[in-house]
Amino acid sequence: MAGLLGILVVAAGPAFADYQQGLAAFGNGEFSEAIEEFRALAEQGHPGAQFMLGVMHFNGSGVPQDNRVAAIFFYQAAQQGEAGAQLALGSIFIRGVGVFQDLVQAETWLSLAAINSTGELQSQAVALRDATKRLMTDDQMAEAERLILAWRPTLAGLVRAAP
Repeated sequence: MAGLLGILVVAAGPAFADYQQGLAAFGNGEFSEAIEEFRALAEQGHPGAQFMLGVMHFNGSGVPQDNRVAAIFFYQAAQQGEAGAQLALGSIFIRGVGVFQDLVQAETWLSLAAINSTGELQSQAVALRDATKRLMTDDQMAEAERLILAWRPTLAGLVRAAP
C-alpha cells in the first residue's frame, strides 16, 4: 500500500506543478500559456484545470467567449467536487447562460458548493442558493433535495479517441 501511495504522490507532483504554472500564467495575463497548461491537465481529468478553462471561456480570456463551452468545463469540474465550478454552474443555471435555465439544477449545484467550500466562496454559494429557493416551487425543492442527496463525485475528464 505504501508503494502505491508513493507512486500516486510522485505522479501527482508534475500535474500540481503544471497547474500552478497555469494559474501563474493566467494571473499574469499570459493566456496562451495558461490554456496550454490547463488543457493538457483537463484532458487528464484535473478538476481545477477544467474549472479554469471554464472561467477562460466564460470571460473570453485568450479564447473566444463561449458560455456553452464554459458550462461544459464547469460541469466536468463540478462533477468531481470542485466547489468553485459548482458555484459557477449553479450561477449559470439560475440565469440560463450557456445552459437552459433550470432552478432545480441551480439549487443542486449551489447547495453542493456551499457544502464543499469555506469562507467567501461558501458565503456566495449560500446567498445565491437562498435567493434561488425563493423562486422555486415545493416540487422543485424536493427534486433538488433528492439530487443533492444522490450526488457523488465522479471523474469527468476528456477522453481521446484511439488513433
